[in-house]
Amino acid sequence: MSPTLSQNGTFTIPRVSQPAEHSRTEKDHFISQNLKTYGYSGRIAKIREQEYPQLKDQVYLDHAGATTYAASQLQRFTRDLTSNLYGNPHSQNPSSKLSSTRVERVRQRILNFFKVSDNEYTVIFTQNATAAIKLAGEIFPWSDKSKFLYLREAHTSLVGLRASASASGASANSISQEELESMLRSSKPSTSEEGHQHEPAYNLLAYPAQCNFSGARFPLGWTHSAYTQLNTEEENWKVLLDASSYLTSSQLSLQDTTKSPDFVALSFYKLFGFPTGLGALMVKSELAPLLTKTYFGGGTGIVVFRTSLSGKYEDGTINFLDIIALDHAFDVAEELYGDYSHITQHVNSLVAYMYLQMSALKHWNGSPVCAIFCNGDHYGDPTKQGPIINFNLMRPSGDWVGYTEIERLATASSIHVRTGGFCNPGAMQRWLDLSSEEVKENLSAGHVCWDDKDVIAGKPTGSIRISLGAMSTIDDVIAWIDFLKEFFVVSTEPKSYQAAPNVSETTLDSVCVYPIKSCHGFHVPASMAWPITSTGFKYDHEWMLVNNEDGNAMSMKKITKMALIRASIDEVAQCMIVTAPNWPDLRIPLVESEHNFICSRSGVFGEHLEVQHYKSQQVNEWFSTFLEVPCHLARQHLIRRSLGAHMTDKNVTAYLVPSAAAGSSQVELSLQNESPFLMISQSSVDDVNHRILQSEINAETKNGPVFIDAFRGNIVVRGNRAYEEDQWEVVKIGTQVFKILGSCKRCNMLCVNPETGRKTKEPYVTLAKYRRVEGKIIFGRHMYHCPELSPLPHAVRANDPVKAYRYMDDLDM
Repeated sequence: MSPTLSQNGTFTIPRVSQPAEHSRTEKDHFISQNLKTYGYSGRIAKIREQEYPQLKDQVYLDHAGATTYAASQLQRFTRDLTSNLYGNPHSQNPSSKLSSTRVERVRQRILNFFKVSDNEYTVIFTQNATAAIKLAGEIFPWSDKSKFLYLREAHTSLVGLRASASASGASANSISQEELESMLRSSKPSTSEEGHQHEPAYNLLAYPAQCNFSGARFPLGWTHSAYTQLNTEEENWKVLLDASSYLTSSQLSLQDTTKSPDFVALSFYKLFGFPTGLGALMVKSELAPLLTKTYFGGGTGIVVFRTSLSGKYEDGTINFLDIIALDHAFDVAEELYGDYSHITQHVNSLVAYMYLQMSALKHWNGSPVCAIFCNGDHYGDPTKQGPIINFNLMRPSGDWVGYTEIERLATASSIHVRTGGFCNPGAMQRWLDLSSEEVKENLSAGHVCWDDKDVIAGKPTGSIRISLGAMSTIDDVIAWIDFLKEFFVVSTEPKSYQAAPNVSETTLDSVCVYPIKSCHGFHVPASMAWPITSTGFKYDHEWMLVNNEDGNAMSMKKITKMALIRASIDEVAQCMIVTAPNWPDLRIPLVESEHNFICSRSGVFGEHLEVQHYKSQQVNEWFSTFLEVPCHLARQHLIRRSLGAHMTDKNVTAYLVPSAAAGSSQVELSLQNESPFLMISQSSVDDVNHRILQSEINAETKNGPVFIDAFRGNIVVRGNRAYEEDQWEVVKIGTQVFKILGSCKRCNMLCVNPETGRKTKEPYVTLAKYRRVEGKIIFGRHMYHCPELSPLPHAVRANDPVKAYRYMDDLDM
């Protein structure tokens, strides 16, 4: 939900209560209505508990990306490997022969799954479906008279065949569903010309059985129509079917070879979760004389003796151990789910319910919450729609919610979704109503698939996709719907804001300095005044850890253990003292010879900055060994960055005080993320913890309060009302004047506990319920120092009085 400002300056949000009783009633009602199709005759809860422990406390909604694996599947494979000796199948010793026998057994099992024989189709193992499609393009008998048509809503793997076709002089074009169906209806085989004897031009029609973007299922009957309606003596059409997305929840029969595709591409992790890196291209055996690719690998010199399609086109040694793993995957799937039709029924009952629930979500003004991208209401009909829902969310105003906002909140709530363009540019353009020019403009603006440039010029650049699998449950669906209701449905009309009176007595609670970026800081003793420099507090964010592999600055977001490293400054001893739990202390001099450094550039915030890299093996091994990541310490204290170069309008928005950021482009930074100073209010943190406590009481969970250090403020104030700081424009601490830049937009780095280094969902999830503005979670205020308005010495200390002003003109000098 989107927040509104209350009269006391805090954000409020209408909450939708979702008690446990509500979820139980909803679940019981669904099960009673779907007894014959859902849950494998009541076994789904037991299947989830015993076979999928990795899904405990997780809501996994990305089965179209990769479904997950069963525990017994992995256990059986491990026992197999430790009980048998498997060797390279390209030999005649016992271990090699055993591998060959098992591989051929799996080959036959795949054929049985598709209900065909080895006389009708050949299974050629590949790395994945993309490699299978690439192979089809390499072996196809293209000529300069050939035509390649691919469906607009095709994965980029199919689109990529344009290169193979064009290299042989063939034409290559995309075609919409409507255009293809019109062509299949109107085309008629031409009558043969007397004396016609040349070989026809071979054309290829490629399309997915199921769109990986929207889940729309395309008619399998197109294959037969292409044969009967398009083939002439001059043109012979072949069909390539991408079955990867379709096979996640439905079985494909190729039994009637007069109507089945010539080529079928698939990836096995889409079916079973494991093994990964294994796919197949199924080829009609009758095509063997037409196919042309030269074998490459061991035995190249005797390629003439390789007669089978698999022998010709499986270059080198196949992934024989993963093929053996596939045997166990088939076994376990059959034992758990029985006939594949049970999976189809199960997921269709769930996705139909999910679609109805999402379609029914409305804001307070009656406007829809979800814009679902689908070809009509076909959910529940497996011939027209698979278990995928692709959508974007809208605010009550009709403005789009960026997919990044949804993904981050979902991640914090242990919900796994996929966002972006899904490697399907045709479907993305169609459903998002993007012209080719707009796509080019987005690319020029730096947008790539799944980045955070999710709305450009008022239009979404991608979307959100949720997808279900064999082990999905009604609990997953209800958790997802409750998530949408809690965070994105605005149920009451926002109230207008009325200005609050100016702040009363406020004091500086503490000063905190973070010498090493993304590590724990230290609180300056109350008796000590700490100096202010042109880039912030003295020594603040002056050091960083650099990953040896990529040369970029390391972040607590990825390496949460960095929170356990504490750095403090001892100016008397002129050193930085670094400590960590159960680790020897490290002392680093504040002043060192230039010979102890190597100057070079490192990546920070997407920029490459000149920094001084420590040569000391003792220093670098201390950090590398503790973090278990090869890294080294670097320092940046001579070269500064301008705020204007780093903080774009996306990084800094002066929420609530739009004029505050004006004139701030000359503020300098060291290694801070966004500003020299971040002010946090103790009262606001107390309010967050109160809300967390209340939600934990309701949910019967216990995570405890969030430490104020998790917010990583270097100026902490106390005495003001919670969130009153949102309305300040100027702050005077003691004699020093600071100007507000804007509110701090928070990421899930907040969720790293600074005392344990472990990540939880709080306070990010709680803040998202009432502190979201324009899709950004805000907490704390960015500031910069105004030396021209502040007397010397430029320093502050704990317990200094704090005076806050709503307008610059109110400042008393």
